[in-house]
Amino acid sequence: MIWVTWRHHRTSLVVSLGFIAALAIAAIVGGIGTRSSLGAEGRGTYFGCVGVGWDCWADTAVTGVNTIAAALPVLLGALVGATVFSRDIDQQTHVLGLTQSVSRARWFWMRVLVVFLPLTVAAAILGFILEAARVGFESWSYALNVGPVQSYGMSAMTFPLFNSSGIVLGAYTFMALVAGAAVSLLVRSPIAAVAVTLVAVAALMVGFQNLARTHYADATVRTQGIDPDNFYATYVMDSFMAWIVWSGYADVNGKPVEIDYQACVTTADPGDNQRADESDVDFYVRQQAMFAQLDAEHRACVLAQGVDHYETWYHSVDQVRRFQFTEAALVLILSGLFLLPALWGLRRLKP
Repeated sequence: MIWVTWRHHRTSLVVSLGFIAALAIAAIVGGIGTRSSLGAEGRGTYFGCVGVGWDCWADTAVTGVNTIAAALPVLLGALVGATVFSRDIDQQTHVLGLTQSVSRARWFWMRVLVVFLPLTVAAAILGFILEAARVGFESWSYALNVGPVQSYGMSAMTFPLFNSSGIVLGAYTFMALVAGAAVSLLVRSPIAAVAVTLVAVAALMVGFQNLARTHYADATVRTQGIDPDNFYATYVMDSFMAWIVWSGYADVNGKPVEIDYQACVTTADPGDNQRADESDVDFYVRQQAMFAQLDAEHRACVLAQGVDHYETWYHSVDQVRRFQFTEAALVLILSGLFLLPALWGLRRLKP
């Protein structure tokens, strides 16, 4: 039965494993290039690259491979998981297997063993390779707030770096393959099974990041005043690659406050232009005084709306392993739940 299953699905299996191997090679080469461009210690001083060269290619390779790998479960679930059974059903080739001495359970689990398990293991290995290749690359990512506008660096807690990490990538791959199998045994149409699996797996991955992941641990809350010197640029430097989950104005009790920014718009002359009878020193002094006045007006306007301080909620990167194991466990539990409709659809399948 193992040999028959291998012969039947060897093309999709070999192509998928070859694609995963190509990503792994690109990650290794890109990781070597990144470390060589960053120096012996692998610690960079900037995020991104300028110009065209080996270091820029390595930077692009590391980022691109992680993004593709993070989307790999969606592709494998739709193109492999959903077709392992639906193709047989559509072509009626499942009749031969189910009318022989092979049981339905064995027919199902052999495909899980021969097709799903190798792809899951390969995806997990790819994820661990990507984690190793990101050494140095991660060190010059950052998380930054500028005033009320958030500007993020690439965080190890979010897509694509989190989803392309070893244990998480393996768990998502297995879940996507099982989900595809369940859909194909219930829907029966190959095209419909591929479409439903594609949407469902992508929606689940988005849901985990936006709805579940922030609750795996309590966020660290950083509180700071609204004075210009320590407000307009807020670096979360407790650890590299922190994940900012929320930031904004808050009242004295820590409750978020929505600001009417239109009420804080000033019509005062910012003093950008130097007067004809004004020396450089006088212009500088007048300009600084005007900026101080604008900052004071803005601060007074914000305080008048009930603001007491500015808060930044974030998860530091030292929690990443906890988050990875938690999400992988939840995804595997979900995979087990997907097995129930898959086995139910298998029982309803008529030879």
